[in-house]
Amino acid sequence: MIAFQQALLIVLIFICVYTIIDRICKCIEHCAAAKAYGKFRENGIITSLEKVQEQLKKFKEIGHETKNKESGMD
Repeated sequence: MIAFQQALLIVLIFICVYTIIDRICKCIEHCAAAKAYGKFRENGIITSLEKVQEQLKKFKEIGHETKNKESGMD
């Protein structure tokens, strides 16, 4: 029974750590989108926060593809 309890405890800890890391990553992503949105507003470009988030996602995908091609990992 102790081995079962230890396994259950490890799974529970893993889920908790995963959830915390996921929330931190979402927070960082949201903060980056808000900063980009603020820069657009400072420069007089009218856009919505949703459009900025879509562009950031596209930029991340393009950035990873470019890095892979440059490093020969394609």
